[in-house]
Amino acid sequence: MAEEKKVEVHPDFNKKSSTGMEPKIAVLLAYLFSWLGGLIIWLIEKENKFVKWNALQALILGIIEAIIVILMIIFGWIPFIGWLFVVIGWLALVAILVAVIIAIVKAFSGETFRIPGISSLTDKYFKM
Repeated sequence: MAEEKKVEVHPDFNKKSSTGMEPKIAVLLAYLFSWLGGLIIWLIEKENKFVKWNALQALILGIIEAIIVILMIIFGWIPFIGWLFVVIGWLALVAILVAVIIAIVKAFSGETFRIPGISSLTDKYFKM
């Protein structure tokens, strides 16, 4: 028989969030509203580490998105190099969108999706 992969659910996934929302809804809002949603959920969440960690990861991702967009605006008008910035910027934004979708889907099943590079920053600044 095929072995079933056991999904490790975060211990705080079933705990009530201090935001008054279900943890998966709080995580969804944090990722959907980019840096602003991540910041708001991260600041108001006091008890649930699952929600707080995902909100901080969403905040960091949102800040990276904003930096990419600003760089695309600033350097986009320069001939050749500007187009290179724009193409690389769009590819990065699509990669971030894919990572956000995966993080939301994983959060709905109680897993934490660790985005390479971003999750190490989240771990570094995550304090409870």
